[in-house]
Amino acid sequence: MRSWGMLTVAAAAITFGSTLAMPDVAVAAAAAEGGVSCGTYAANSKITRSEVLARSRTWISARVPYSQSDCFGNKYGAYRTDCSGFVSMAWGLRISYTTHILEQVAHRIDWEDLRPGDALNDRLNHVALFIGWADAAKTRPIVREQAGPDGSRPVQRVWSAATARRYVPLRYNNLVESGGSSAGSETPVTDKPIVNAGPQISNTGQQQLEIYARAADGTIITNFHKTSRWNGWQQLGSELFAGDPVALMNPETKIVEVFARGTDDKVYRRVDGKWVALGDTAVAGDPTLQWNEKSKAVEVLARGADGLLLRFTDKWAPLGDRKIQGNPAVADKDVYARSADDKLVKWDGTAWKDQGDTKIVSDPSVAVDQVFVRTASGSVEQYAAGVWKSLGGKGTGAPSAVFNTTTGSIDVVQLGEGGYAEHSRATDSGWTPWAKLGTTKVAEAPTAMYHAQTKTVEVFARTDDGKLIRRFHKEKAGWSQWALLSDRGIA
Repeated sequence: MRSWGMLTVAAAAITFGSTLAMPDVAVAAAAAEGGVSCGTYAANSKITRSEVLARSRTWISARVPYSQSDCFGNKYGAYRTDCSGFVSMAWGLRISYTTHILEQVAHRIDWEDLRPGDALNDRLNHVALFIGWADAAKTRPIVREQAGPDGSRPVQRVWSAATARRYVPLRYNNLVESGGSSAGSETPVTDKPIVNAGPQISNTGQQQLEIYARAADGTIITNFHKTSRWNGWQQLGSELFAGDPVALMNPETKIVEVFARGTDDKVYRRVDGKWVALGDTAVAGDPTLQWNEKSKAVEVLARGADGLLLRFTDKWAPLGDRKIQGNPAVADKDVYARSADDKLVKWDGTAWKDQGDTKIVSDPSVAVDQVFVRTASGSVEQYAAGVWKSLGGKGTGAPSAVFNTTTGSIDVVQLGEGGYAEHSRATDSGWTPWAKLGTTKVAEAPTAMYHAQTKTVEVFARTDDGKLIRRFHKEKAGWSQWALLSDRGIA
């Protein structure tokens, strides 16, 4: 399906695609209430909960502004950009329904039966998607909503119990249950487990923050933070490595898998206390990890000596014939990279495709399905839903972006001018200006990650003398100060 940008529509309905099998009462009601019909499709979709949540997340990622007279389109179709249009898009409805007529395609359920992907509807005012519960008593729902006033962005937030009780729980009639518990989540959920990989990870199995690094002597070392202190650096063998390690917690086994590029340029995996080579192929880039939900396995990506991107499942094999630079970034099933001619390119499972003509000078960083890169001018650029947007600023190295699953916001950090780490956040009114994270200078671009246990955005950086420092942000409490992990130097 083609992608549309923001489309301003007149009072008359503008339709895309098929106009068959549309319920006359729904179309008439939408028009009578002053709404617009941005897209008209052949049938209301049969859809799973995970698909509903995946679809809803695309509007949060694209930061679609609220309006009752506009529509927004992506690969899921074009829908009106208000609360009921958002739910219509997430459910895959034939048109942009209104709160008054949603019960034509949904039925009422008990509060105890609410599950992610259901809806909370006040037919005279507003509707939102139910995501989970914020409290054990199940009185404060977590919702995703496209709420006014005009220009406001879709968000994930927690409603108070008083607000929630003004709404009626609804379940879409064509929802296809795909198994699993019928109980609602007590914590924020997304369409599927977000499996993040990097030098720092949130180990949900052990309820701790873990970091991996290459020591100054070339060995791989690790440290973890639980409750209120760091455990101390531990060395993972005596082998020497040429690249920095990357880790991922396998969501099936709950085991952290660690990979690194050796001095012989082979990729090694830590298995049962030993480093084991993934074949005999030499690579030029550091490994990037991708979780394959279908095969339930970790796949390894690395730039080959010839510039082609290689993937290891049971053996190394190239992904297409497009040469890349640096290290790629993963967004679910898609892979983004900097091409040899300095363009952002995406591997969609079958081919490499240019994402516009913008010239970039850094590796990409991905948060949900938004991509962040640096351009030759030094500014950070955001790419989402086919649109480039500048975050401004001036710095060096790759930016690092992270999705906060509690607030639904995206945070980006960079190495700014003068050697200081800087931060920007997506808000309803746009990106915040770049702000220095303290007065401590750092030697290279900082990295960011979200720690699920403490609900904090964690930022790590290396000082000029090779020491690793950390700073974190917690909602309402704000930013901590930079803190030194230890006196041990890292490469």
